[in-house]
Amino acid sequence: MPKGTQGRERAEERAAASSVNAERPHAWGVALKLLAMRAHTTQEVRQRLARRGYPPDEVAAVIARLASAKYLDDLDFARTWVRSRAVRPGLGPTRLARELRAKGIGEAEIGAALAEFPAERTLREVAEEVAARKLQTLQGLDPSIAYRRLAAHLTRRGFAWEIISAVCRKFFSGTADSDEEP
Repeated sequence: MPKGTQGRERAEERAAASSVNAERPHAWGVALKLLAMRAHTTQEVRQRLARRGYPPDEVAAVIARLASAKYLDDLDFARTWVRSRAVRPGLGPTRLARELRAKGIGEAEIGAALAEFPAERTLREVAEEVAARKLQTLQGLDPSIAYRRLAAHLTRRGFAWEIISAVCRKFFSGTADSDEEP
């Protein structure tokens, strides 16, 4: 092999490697673009960077840098999520907690965010509003079937069983304090 060939080969390898790196943006820039569009959880950013093929150590370094720069904060994300979703009528704390868990938020952050759950209206008032809307679609059904469907609907919306049973008793027996089933 001629003496100058090794040098040229190495230069070509370096050029090829730098062109690959030039084509693919740095993980930091990709993460900043993601966060510029909307807030993301740590898990979401980690998954997006991993999907783009960044090595785990580079992803971990970017996540740490984002967190230290306060660009990535799961507790702040959870608080904002709860505030924005609580405005939507009919979502209870159980449903909000389930959604936050699906986004990779830890239990401590979920608890702190739900502690700030808007208290303008009680959960029972919200459940009663949801029930009143749902009952419009249940008209004409046998009361026992309507009761079960209403209870299932409120369960999917994330309300506690104590609230669900009280609301169902109110709408199906006329009083909220009655212990009778329909």
